[in-house]
Amino acid sequence: MEWIDIFVKSSSHLYKFVSHLLSYFSRKKKYSPEKTKQNIEVSISAQEGSIEMWCDKYQSMFKVILEFKNNNPFSIEIDRVEISGYTYSGASVEAIELFGERIEAHKKARIFLKGKIDSANLEKINQASNDETLRLEVKAIIVNKYHNIRDYKYHFDRLRCEYHNRQK
Repeated sequence: MEWIDIFVKSSSHLYKFVSHLLSYFSRKKKYSPEKTKQNIEVSISAQEGSIEMWCDKYQSMFKVILEFKNNNPFSIEIDRVEISGYTYSGASVEAIELFGERIEAHKKARIFLKGKIDSANLEKINQASNDETLRLEVKAIIVNKYHNIRDYKYHFDRLRCEYHNRQK
């Protein structure tokens, strides 16, 4: 009789262990990096002046307002964001935001990025045509409950910029 009690107790523990293990793997699959990345949308904010460039030598900088939408059924954290922009005339700009944003399930958040424009790229921007567009690459580190996703990328092509103090 005693060995039956031991068997019942041990099989009960085994059952609990297996059910917890299966539950863990199903949750981990739900939170997988691929699935998480598929459910994140990035856009340029519809706010006026979402991409601005200041083109004089005293105030040479640019600003971008990105909007992240979390379509996942769980919250995520945008740990940091890096953008690289390239104009078709050959100028390049970069910015990094190290302080991210926590985004609840099915919510949006805006992230403001600013970067300096060096003198060589500023000269290219000032010499470019008035209809110059920008290609922007967004890289982000995204954290969910189980993973640090370090390979999130998104591209925008042919973006219009608002230029200030542009010198021809």
